[in-house]
Amino acid sequence: MDYIYSVEEARDKILGLLIESTGWKYLKSRNCLRKTVKDLVFEINFFGSKWNQSHQSVEMNADFRMIYKKYGSVPVNNIVASVQYLPEKGKQGDGYWFDISTEKKLLDVYKDLNNRIQATAVQLALDFESDFIGATERLFNDHFEDYNVHLDFVADILGTDAIKEKAKDIYDNLSDEYKRQVSDYKNGDRSKPWMINRSNLKYIADNGFGG
Repeated sequence: MDYIYSVEEARDKILGLLIESTGWKYLKSRNCLRKTVKDLVFEINFFGSKWNQSHQSVEMNADFRMIYKKYGSVPVNNIVASVQYLPEKGKQGDGYWFDISTEKKLLDVYKDLNNRIQATAVQLALDFESDFIGATERLFNDHFEDYNVHLDFVADILGTDAIKEKAKDIYDNLSDEYKRQVSDYKNGDRSKPWMINRSNLKYIADNGFGG
């Protein structure tokens, strides 16, 4: 039987590999890798399953967040793009958690996860470092859905004209229920989470791009 890592062994092993491959700073207190480019913070966060048990089962997943410092320090307000890294169900885990309990499983996960991180977080940071405006345009035009991009950030960088068509398209494709919620919001309703927290739908409703 293959040796099963302790939780600490598996965590330290995969983090060490990812720190080396990205060259990003590791923040132990937040369990994340971070790189800062001007007013943007690029952050890869790591999460362990609450069911982890040393030498029996070790699982983890991760996500990437692009944070705009001008929007403050609260995550619900300052994340302007994000990607969740999940395993292929049945191959590397259960579809939510990566299985990193043995050396072979961990190295397989590292290979896949590193490829995804390099293609998303690392490449995006390099793009913004070399051409802030151009990177914003490419993020918006080519990866809007892939990266869960926020319209307000794009509008702040490129101007509101750049996002008008997309904002109208989002509104036009809303279900009747959501269109009703937009109408209720404009009449003072604040009962839904999107009405309170920063979101594309709230931005669209606040700025009159639909309804």
